[in-house]
Amino acid sequence: MTQGRAMLIEELNLMHLPELEQNEILDQLGEVLLQRVLLKLLDMLPENERDNFGKLFASQDAQGMQAVVSKYVPHVDEVIRAELRAGIDEHKRLVNEAAAKEETAQAA
Repeated sequence: MTQGRAMLIEELNLMHLPELEQNEILDQLGEVLLQRVLLKLLDMLPENERDNFGKLFASQDAQGMQAVVSKYVPHVDEVIRAELRAGIDEHKRLVNEAAAKEETAQAA
């Protein structure tokens, strides 16, 4: 188990779930986080570079995407970390809200 995966399992309180369920949750969350990061980066690019970035993404040109992002997004690593943190925090908030609603419904 990778260190990052283990940290996420602990932070999201997934330790009690079977590994298969942990994997499903982490896979789904990973997709959402990737989308959040991509949308954030796209938002930071000049409009005239967004189509170019989209073409690079469609062709899976990682080096080309990195070159465009590096040119227009200062401190890209910090931006990515912040967006990942925001996504994880939002996921935790939504899970907590759903659990609270479920508890309220069961108590009624």
